[in-house]
Amino acid sequence: MDTNQVITFILDIVLIGGSIWTVIAIRGLGGEIGKSLGTVTAGAVVLGLAHIIETLTFELGILTTEANEIVHRLIVLSGFALLVIGFNRIARLK
Repeated sequence: MDTNQVITFILDIVLIGGSIWTVIAIRGLGGEIGKSLGTVTAGAVVLGLAHIIETLTFELGILTTEANEIVHRLIVLSGFALLVIGFNRIARLK
């Protein structure tokens, strides 16, 4: 691995750590707000995992570069969808 690959991998781990931190931060919240933030947190976890999945599939040669980019974008899209769903649930609480 060259320096850029190492930095990318470290940042991927930091992203996953951030998403786990989010899970810990909302633990214990109940009711509709807890469910809504749970959905937002699931989106954060998916976004965190998207990048390490992309890095690993590229490094391991599991997919072609083009296929890897498409899969990455689909995973990111699903993460953002969860974020939007969660925030919409929160917005309906007003």
